[in-house]
Amino acid sequence: MKGLPPMRVPAQRRGFATLLVFGVIVVAAVVISLLQSTAFSQAAAGREALARLRAQWAARAGVEAMVARLEFETENPDTSDAFKALEEMSSAAEGVLVGASFRVSTFERDAEVSGPADAHAKLNINRLTRDQLLLLEPLMTEDVADSILDWIDPDEDTRELGAEVGYYQSLPGGYEPRNAPMSSIVELELVAGVDPEDVRGEDWNLNGLLEANEDDGDESWPADNADGVLDAGWSAVLTASSVEGSLAASGEERLDLTLATEAEIMDRTTVTRDQATAIIGYLDGAANASLGDFIRRDLSQLAPSGGQGQPAARVENLTPEQVGLILDECSVGTAAVGALLPGKLNINTCAAETLEFLPEIDAAVADAIVADREGRAEGYTSIVQLQEVAGMGRRQLANIYELLCVRSSVYVVTSRGRDARTGLEVEMMATLDRSRLPVVLTEVLVR
Repeated sequence: MKGLPPMRVPAQRRGFATLLVFGVIVVAAVVISLLQSTAFSQAAAGREALARLRAQWAARAGVEAMVARLEFETENPDTSDAFKALEEMSSAAEGVLVGASFRVSTFERDAEVSGPADAHAKLNINRLTRDQLLLLEPLMTEDVADSILDWIDPDEDTRELGAEVGYYQSLPGGYEPRNAPMSSIVELELVAGVDPEDVRGEDWNLNGLLEANEDDGDESWPADNADGVLDAGWSAVLTASSVEGSLAASGEERLDLTLATEAEIMDRTTVTRDQATAIIGYLDGAANASLGDFIRRDLSQLAPSGGQGQPAARVENLTPEQVGLILDECSVGTAAVGALLPGKLNINTCAAETLEFLPEIDAAVADAIVADREGRAEGYTSIVQLQEVAGMGRRQLANIYELLCVRSSVYVVTSRGRDARTGLEVEMMATLDRSRLPVVLTEVLVR
């Protein structure tokens, strides 16, 4: 039987099969490539997420370090050193963890320095009068000053050049003014006539640091002059974060002189019994008494008369040290529960230019204060020490007492966590308030 002739596959079919096999190989290669790419992307995303997490926890560690130091210093105060709290926090401003590190810093004029920023180195917008606002020239105008006060005050009466609810509701996406103290300096940007560039200057993210994009001229936003100095606009001199604390310099609750006994006053202020009696007698008979009265007048002038036209009993006047303790440890009346008063300006940490924004202090006195404090390694530890400044009298000191302090309650921490492997950074900003214990984080921002 003869064999069958060999079957011949047409050339077209062989070519089709080859193409089919090639196509399958190509598709398989593409699928494998996509799977590899996806796996690589997921792995890269996972590594980045892990790096970000390490950096964020490092940034948080920086904040926690500041909280611990501030709380310890508040509970164990050194009343002989006005810079102790800042020094304690600055000493813990850098740290190395497993796989990450942190640095807490702020910018002062033309240099980055370790440690947090003192919120009391700026004027609290919620405490300023119209005259004080207008001294912020060339930053401030009369219409903006009136609008700021209208925004803060509780009524709906519009000042001559200001704005109230009717104006704001007429805007696209209308809103209402707070009619209460501002909670943040950013809130200024909602006020009629305020330009965000006036508020932020070069510090567009308001973190108190000079970023690369804030020091590169016209290369990127925001606009800046690339001079290596942080021009922060209003945010350089204004804040809404500082508060006047209820704690005394000793770390105890302030002693309300209107409710205190003679023994309690003697214990906290070192006054004699006769002096304590005179203090109580004066406060009992004075409707609008304030602590500033003990700066303005001698105790022998404040002591009540003996009655029926009789002169007041002779009493020894308070020494400057006793007045200082009264100001540091006591109050006249107590604030409502939960109430936080706008903070005062710390004369130890504020810039000389900021002092000049107060109408009660002219340029000559501001310069004298700055020159005097430079000779004090521990700074001013009591407001009464300002009496040693040339040109500062008792009446003037009494007038500015309500504006100035020597001890800060609020600090703003900018902590940057850095992942050691990738160099990725996470920034955490936190506002620390020690006006009451324990220390409270009133605002936290992560970016």
